[in-house]
Amino acid sequence: MSTSSFKNPLAKTLPRQIRIGVWASFISAGMLIGIGIFWVAHPAAAEGSFSIVPDSDAAIRFSKILSIFKAVGDVLPPIFVLLAISFRQFRLAGYFHLVTLLLVIAVDVFVWGSFVPNAGARDILQHIPFAIPIIIAAYCFLKPTSKIS
Repeated sequence: MSTSSFKNPLAKTLPRQIRIGVWASFISAGMLIGIGIFWVAHPAAAEGSFSIVPDSDAAIRFSKILSIFKAVGDVLPPIFVLLAISFRQFRLAGYFHLVTLLLVIAVDVFVWGSFVPNAGARDILQHIPFAIPIIIAAYCFLKPTSKIS
C-alpha cells in the first residue's frame, strides 16, 4: 500500500509550464493571503470604501465584520490551490485558479465599481496585479502538455 506524501512541486522532472504555473501560484497565494492579512490588520480601510459616514459607530462595526469576510474570502482560495499543488493535482489547481478569478477578483471588481463612491478607472485597475499571476497559473495548469517532454 502506498502512502501519499507531499512531493516537490518544482521538481526538474516536471514540464516547464507546470513549474511556471507553480511559481505563479506561489505569487498569487502570497498576494491574496497578504491582502487577507491587510483586511484583518486594518479593518477601518473598508469603511471609507462604502457609503457609510466614516468614523461612526455603525461604520466601525460594519468594517470589522466586513474585514473578516473579506479576509476569509481572500485567504481560502490560495490554501486550496496550494493543497492541490502539494498533491500534484495541477489540473485541479488550474480549476481552483479559474474559480478564484471569478469569485474573488471579478466579484471584487464588481463591488468596487458598484459601491465605492466616485469609483474611477484606478479603483478598478488595482485588481489587475492580482489577476495576472492567477491567469498565468490557470493557463499553465490547464494547457495540455505534450507526452514527449
